[in-house]
Amino acid sequence: MSLAPGSAPIFMKRDKGLGRLLARLARHMRGCGASPIDDCPVAMALANVDIALLGLTATLRVATANTGAERLLGQDIHELRGTAITAILPGFDREILQSPAPYPALKISTRLRPALAVEVRTSPWNGPGDLRYILTLRDASLEQEIAANAARLACLYQALSALNAAIRHTQDEATLLALTCQLAVDLGGVAMAWIGTVSDASGAIRPVARHGSQVSYLDHIRVSSRPDVAEGRGPVGIAYREGRVVTVGDYRQDGLAGFWQERALAHGFRSVGAFPITRHGAPFAVLTVYHAQENAFDKDMVDVLHDMASAVSFALETRDREQQRRAAQEALIEKERHFRAYFEQAVIGMAATSPEKGWVEVNDAMCAMLGYARHELLTKTWLDLTHPEDRSANLKLLTEIRSGGLDSTTFDKRYIHKAGHVVHVHVALQAVRHADHTLHYVVLLVEDVSARKHHEDMLGRLAKILDESSDEIYMLDARTHRFLFANTGAQRNLGYSIEELRALSPIDIEPSLSQDDFTKLTASLQGAGNDGVRREGEHRRKDGTVYPIEARLHLSLNDDSPVIVAIVQDTSERRRLEARLRHQATHDTLTGLANRVFFHEVLEKAIARARRHHTLMAVLFVDLDAFKDTNDSLGHEYGDHLLREIARRLTSGLRREDWVARPDDLVARQGGDEFTILLQDLASVDDITRVTDRLLGEIARPLSLKETSVHVTASIGITVFPFDDTDSEGLLRNADVAMYKAKEAGGNMYAFYAAAMSAEIKERRTIEEGLRRALEGDQLLLYYQPQIDLRTGAVAGVEALIRWQHPERGLIAPGAFITIAEESGLIVALGEWVLKNACLQSQCWKARGLAGLRIAVNLSARQFKERDLLATVTRILTETGLDPATDLLELEVTETTLMDDMGKAAATLGALRDMGLKIALDDFGTGYSSLNYLKRFRINTLKIDQTFVRDIARNTEGAAIASVIITLGHSLGLTVVAEGVETREQLEILRAAGCDEIQGYYYSEPLPAAAFEEWLAAYKRKARG
Repeated sequence: MSLAPGSAPIFMKRDKGLGRLLARLARHMRGCGASPIDDCPVAMALANVDIALLGLTATLRVATANTGAERLLGQDIHELRGTAITAILPGFDREILQSPAPYPALKISTRLRPALAVEVRTSPWNGPGDLRYILTLRDASLEQEIAANAARLACLYQALSALNAAIRHTQDEATLLALTCQLAVDLGGVAMAWIGTVSDASGAIRPVARHGSQVSYLDHIRVSSRPDVAEGRGPVGIAYREGRVVTVGDYRQDGLAGFWQERALAHGFRSVGAFPITRHGAPFAVLTVYHAQENAFDKDMVDVLHDMASAVSFALETRDREQQRRAAQEALIEKERHFRAYFEQAVIGMAATSPEKGWVEVNDAMCAMLGYARHELLTKTWLDLTHPEDRSANLKLLTEIRSGGLDSTTFDKRYIHKAGHVVHVHVALQAVRHADHTLHYVVLLVEDVSARKHHEDMLGRLAKILDESSDEIYMLDARTHRFLFANTGAQRNLGYSIEELRALSPIDIEPSLSQDDFTKLTASLQGAGNDGVRREGEHRRKDGTVYPIEARLHLSLNDDSPVIVAIVQDTSERRRLEARLRHQATHDTLTGLANRVFFHEVLEKAIARARRHHTLMAVLFVDLDAFKDTNDSLGHEYGDHLLREIARRLTSGLRREDWVARPDDLVARQGGDEFTILLQDLASVDDITRVTDRLLGEIARPLSLKETSVHVTASIGITVFPFDDTDSEGLLRNADVAMYKAKEAGGNMYAFYAAAMSAEIKERRTIEEGLRRALEGDQLLLYYQPQIDLRTGAVAGVEALIRWQHPERGLIAPGAFITIAEESGLIVALGEWVLKNACLQSQCWKARGLAGLRIAVNLSARQFKERDLLATVTRILTETGLDPATDLLELEVTETTLMDDMGKAAATLGALRDMGLKIALDDFGTGYSSLNYLKRFRINTLKIDQTFVRDIARNTEGAAIASVIITLGHSLGLTVVAEGVETREQLEILRAAGCDEIQGYYYSEPLPAAAFEEWLAAYKRKARG
């Protein structure tokens, strides 16, 4: 069946009328027994009614449909008939059939309209045939769209209203921008919103606020305000530059969105709007909102969002104006407060005085300066407090101010303090006048310059002291190098007057200095800082004589004319003393021959020279036969005389003008009655025997001592380079072995070294292997020798000395194995063992109540030069828990060790000192350091070598050397310790010379720790009486 076409449409205004019509149709058809499709006038009318009608069977399939349904659904009756209603209306169920009211609109899709809202109403059909239900379908899309738009606008206006309300309460700019984005999303129905500003010269627009479910869209996004880059030619960039709203209705089609199209679509955005936010008429930011629908930004939505952006602009400008107003108001208040605070709290005095000389106002500083309370000061006049000698000048000044001839000036004067003393002040004066230019009052700024005045007086005294100093003090123009000043000491030393010096330059008084040299020196002062530059040279006096100097130069840049300040010392006397010490360090004090250290130095150079030129050289070891017996029978004084004579004979015998002797051959005293001789540039071994025979003859000549003719002979050992050995230690060892061979043969002869004599080499290897086992086992011991303070008699400290408890040979002194340890490299491990065990012993004594006892530990030359010395010392201190600053640990280094690389040595000593360790310079006087270099080393103690102490009581020169060393040490602020003190006489000589501490057998031999504790207890009991 079908609803008949061709009948006129019926427009129903109300659903009730349609229902009554359908009921009439059903009654008619039941009365005539016809189907509703028959030519019933009513049925024919319904066929063309404008409302869509569907007839359903009991199984809810379409039985019939009118043309309104065909138009609405986009299908003709033939396609619709038999179709299940759920296929047409998804979501339709029988619940709708039972509802007397219209069912909420269903969303459907038709061929012509993919999105359609349909309102459904049902009526039962009671007529004949299969038809059971009539469905009325009405297109509700427009109504829903209108309602949705109304709701959307309501939300937008709500967002705008909420924003306006928030503006009144939100002071923070960031919070306002964030709230704007939040309201646009939460109430405005957009997917995401952000606000961006231009933060730097690149023109990039970067987010400062954002909100929405897709804010990840902004991660690493590139947006610019510049039109010359693609990132700046989109909605945001245009809105920022041109100050207008820019929208993109469809990201898929609009060219403005091309740069961000793929990114936006991936995040579900279909349209966007950019709304400029200005600030005082200039671009400030852009509010950008995104929508999930195309063409979402109609006029109403654009207007509301634009109003939101304008509201933000207004809020920011209002906030700026309010901040400016507050800042201006606060600045005015602050200015007034500062003025009052400046007046009341100024460190200088401030006052206002009347033309009648009275105080109108004074601050606390003025009161404090003059010693009066404020009320006391205000009852006086400034003339009352002015120094009598200054009153006349001040009154004259006041007269000039009153007459209008002067408004402001500065001057110095004196006030009288309440306590009666003079206060020197510097016054800045300003007159304040009435409109008729008559004087109203005078403002005074008064600075107490008493301290400066005192300082200037002190500088005057200092200048006098400098002028009278024996040092030469100069000031030179850094640009012209001309003398500006020279003190009396400089004029006296050079013999020039200041007028003569001003016509000279430094190169005129320093012959070795060129103009180019001095220009470079001046340039080096630029970066020298406070330390300046130190240099040595010579000055030439007016009479042409020269003298050595040491100069310290500084560059003063206090004004526009840089000045070089030079302090110069005449070092003639010091150099003489250094030369004497240098000679003493390299020569034997008894005989004047080279000493052991100097001989070793020359030998090293000789070996290098012989190796380079492929020449022979020999080392002779000379030992007097039976010298001890001679010395004991004649006495030490005559023994010394004998040694001096032997030294003279060896020297003269060596320097005989023949074809064998060479000017660079050398005789040295090793100690006692032992001498060494170096013969260089030998043609053959015969040359050696010829010299040796002559020397034996010289020694054997009778010597008259104590009116007695004394006969002395000697044994000489000879070793030849390069046949016997190639290093200095080996040659000396070989010569010593050969000397003993000659002595065993009866003496008064010489013997050449032979390999068969090298049994001692085997002994050396035995000792070296034994030392390795001793380090691994428990064979090493520490003995302690006390160091006594000569002023108080107290035990100031101990020196830790190693001993070897050999399992077969018993206790071995260090002299038997230290040299071998140094040559084999075992000295490093040995030194670490000594340092660690000395620290442990210190901690043990501290725990037993012996805190404050200094322990001195020797550092060998090899150990001192180890790269990881500082790390090793730090590790041992950490492992043992010893604090060197409080537990008094001292490291002893020999003088010769420091001389190898003085710069590195000074740095190492400085680092050890910084760790809190004390440093002692051991064996001082046996090396060759100068006073200048000694100053560079951060040491605490000088130890006088026992070779000087040994002869101190019987040799005035030895006593003089010890005295010089003590004086030198004290001049450098060092403690001086003498080693090897064995007699009371030696002690008293050292005490008289000012020595600080002594160490030696006179008080105690080295003792094990337990024995030392017993000795110390007994010593303290004896000291207490």
